[in-house]
Amino acid sequence: MKTIFTIALTLFTSFLFANSHIIVKQNGEKLEVNYVTTKNNTVYYSVPGNSTLNEISLFAIEKVIDKKTNSLIIDNNKIDVSGKAGYKKVQFLTKDQTTGLQQGAILKTIIHKPKGFTKSDWIAEASTNIKKQAAKQGFPFVVITKQTDSKIEVMTYTY
Repeated sequence: MKTIFTIALTLFTSFLFANSHIIVKQNGEKLEVNYVTTKNNTVYYSVPGNSTLNEISLFAIEKVIDKKTNSLIIDNNKIDVSGKAGYKKVQFLTKDQTTGLQQGAILKTIIHKPKGFTKSDWIAEASTNIKKQAAKQGFPFVVITKQTDSKIEVMTYTY
């Protein structure tokens, strides 16, 4: 009876420790994991043999592959920011969306306040300036770290 119970327990719990998915990061690194879910641009997964829930930004992932069916669960294209002209591809993220991305440089810009423009126009112009600076240096993601009425400071991120 003990043998049957042990075999049954082994069969039913073996899937908990199996590597059921492969996460391929944008930098080429591969992780063999158990994919859990995606929520708010964050992918949650667990490492086989460990019940701790880990997370990584959806922006840091190229694809998630189901090993059993060999199908793609997530397929993300890498954002290619090439030069100042690619500033429209630069994305503003929140701090919690940067897990798995690498920090870059700190960028700053001054908010100019010409007459006849609203505050939202000033901030939009400053945001465009920040995007152009980030694109020029090759950073596809920025996070606002400090914003006052006269300047914006951001941290850049890359794959």
